[in-house]
Amino acid sequence: MNTYFNEKNLHSIDVKGRVLVPKGVRDKHRIKKGDILYCIPSLSGAAYIEIRTDAQWKKYREQLLTAEEGETKKDSFRYADFFTDTATMDGQGRMSIPQRIRDMCKIADSVAIVDMDEHIEVWAKESIEQKYADMVRAFKEMNDRIFGRTKK
Repeated sequence: MNTYFNEKNLHSIDVKGRVLVPKGVRDKHRIKKGDILYCIPSLSGAAYIEIRTDAQWKKYREQLLTAEEGETKKDSFRYADFFTDTATMDGQGRMSIPQRIRDMCKIADSVAIVDMDEHIEVWAKESIEQKYADMVRAFKEMNDRIFGRTKK
């Protein structure tokens, strides 16, 4: 399989399960030493981990609270309760991703860290490479929709 990603995108997981979060991402999300980060596996299609700061986690929970009452809302809260774990940012800009979460998302030794504005995503290298064609298609579609093509 071709690799479309390089050291700018890929980061190693050390033997203790820690990954260095790029400084630009830490700065943008105002993450500093000692901050608690919420890790929730997103299992819709490709498995990856959503990482949220405390403020982002509170906003996410508030949005869940506004959902229409019913089993879907209850199941969403159950999922978040059962599968969300936390990590702490260390002084070297690393977070330790809990083993259970890494196992659920098939994360071994190399990950891509993606800044999604409202949260951060951590993908196994193999999963993000499988997602590559979808990303290219989506980028082209959004680019065409936003910037349009001039018809002659």
